[in-house]
Amino acid sequence: MHFNRLSGLPSLTLVISLALTLPAQAQPHQAASLTGQQVTQMLSQAESMFSRQQLVGLQAAIYDGQRVHELNLGYADIEHRVPVSSETRFEIASVTKAFTGLAQLLLAESGELDLDEPIQTYVPEFPVAPEGTLTTRQLAGSTGGIRHYQSERDVVFYSTHYDSVIDALTLFKDDALVAAPGSESHYSSYGFNLMAAVIERAGGKPFTEIIQSQVLTPMQLKNTGFTDVRVPMPHRSRHYTFIDLYSREVLPSLQVMPTLNHSYNMGGGNMYSTASDLVSFGRQLMGQEFLSDHVRAELEATHFTSGGQPSMFSDGWVMIGLQSQPRFLMAGGSYPGTLSLLLIFPELQVVAAMLTNTWGKDGPDVMDQLIMAWTDPALLAPED
Repeated sequence: MHFNRLSGLPSLTLVISLALTLPAQAQPHQAASLTGQQVTQMLSQAESMFSRQQLVGLQAAIYDGQRVHELNLGYADIEHRVPVSSETRFEIASVTKAFTGLAQLLLAESGELDLDEPIQTYVPEFPVAPEGTLTTRQLAGSTGGIRHYQSERDVVFYSTHYDSVIDALTLFKDDALVAAPGSESHYSSYGFNLMAAVIERAGGKPFTEIIQSQVLTPMQLKNTGFTDVRVPMPHRSRHYTFIDLYSREVLPSLQVMPTLNHSYNMGGGNMYSTASDLVSFGRQLMGQEFLSDHVRAELEATHFTSGGQPSMFSDGWVMIGLQSQPRFLMAGGSYPGTLSLLLIFPELQVVAAMLTNTWGKDGPDVMDQLIMAWTDPALLAPED
């Protein structure tokens, strides 16, 4: 079922397309975990965020345990009045880390990668840290001590292209660690870039090809891949912002984002996708066809520091939701002009995803509101 409607907004024309589909992988006899009313409420919460924040374009998709429900709002390109469709490709920022994290677990399972070997076994170009031995497992748990961004993200930074994940190591490989490996948990996109270099060397071919062959092709994620801003791409969304790229101050009106080259962040934030592809990715992580029980358990396993403190991060996922009821895994991303969210509820067999091409008036903070709304136990509770 497909329909469109138009309505007015203060600054944008709202284009809405809602689709209800039964994918090929679905089990027709499986009862939905969410009612139609619950799904409608979740999609309405995404639409409310879209309207309040004056976002240009947004996709949302929800798998209710049986079917995928899609919501497409606004424009992929407002200047040319190109509406968002199910095929519109959005950048997904740090949700990329979930793909990178999965790849290193798959290589470890096949015996091509030892997660506890020193990084230099695979990437000898990376200096040995005086603070201690650094391993891929520590990178996966964000306990490797690799720094995150500091003040380097300027015009030159965003316009430089790196041909490989090895080349991009020059940005941070000679910097001091923020903590001894294993001792503390620190979020780091650069840590996932280093993980991508390990994956490339362990797998014996370019990192992007490994993600394609190990994950995207077998999962049939045809609208997911790596962004190269130099190359034309069908269905690419433009990006917009109410927040200044450098000062992070709120702007008086909507601005078009300049083209940003994120090749510096290949393992941590340089992929594109659609909401429906992200939901398919999440569904297959829960299912029995793609992952072994061992890898699935690794995805949900908490990483600990050497002092026994749990890390909030594991293999590209944020783990705070595993203490909730119902439990959920979360991957989220944000950089100027992009917000992305993927939630997996293993016991409910529910997956939800949202992508937008705009930083609204509240910038990335608005995503916290959607996370709280979509994980509200009262919303997800089964009906009597």
